[in-house]
Amino acid sequence: AILCAALALPAAAELAAPEGWRKESFKFPLPYTPTLPYEGTEQVRFSPGWSRFATEEGFSYVLLWDIQPAAMEPEAIERALGVYFDGLMNNVAIARKVEAMVPQSSATLHPMAAPGGWTDAYAGAIYTWNAFAAAEPLVLNVEVTVRKCDAKRTQVFYAIAKAPRTSAAWEPLRAIRQRSSCES
Repeated sequence: AILCAALALPAAAELAAPEGWRKESFKFPLPYTPTLPYEGTEQVRFSPGWSRFATEEGFSYVLLWDIQPAAMEPEAIERALGVYFDGLMNNVAIARKVEAMVPQSSATLHPMAAPGGWTDAYAGAIYTWNAFAAAEPLVLNVEVTVRKCDAKRTQVFYAIAKAPRTSAAWEPLRAIRQRSSCES
């Protein structure tokens, strides 16, 4: 049955990042957010400075969801980001034996010009808390781009950083997005 399920999902494109970036990949349902209703894969690429939370590079990373087509209007993305960060931060808090906080993550998005190769684009902020460090409130800036690869695949790319979107910390995030493709 597992082999049949694997064959039913189209191959995901590999998300390329510069040397020195840590990478992780997961299949939906994600282990820390099993209620997200998607089928496909998530690829994560962490900048070398991701864990230096007090610096411009702190929390700089990208996500690529390569999923079966789903409605990805701004409201659905905002809800997904809230569920995602609640699950992620609570899972980290449990692993670190930090008292998990009541789920409270949310996101606000507004339209932005879509970069080449993407059909929809949004920018905004994610309001969550930092379970990786001192459990303090955390605001992350985000750019979200969406495209249909074919009738069976949609890609949602998230560039996320604590730094303002005008910071140089965003250059590698956007370069990864620009190099990404639907090709597997």
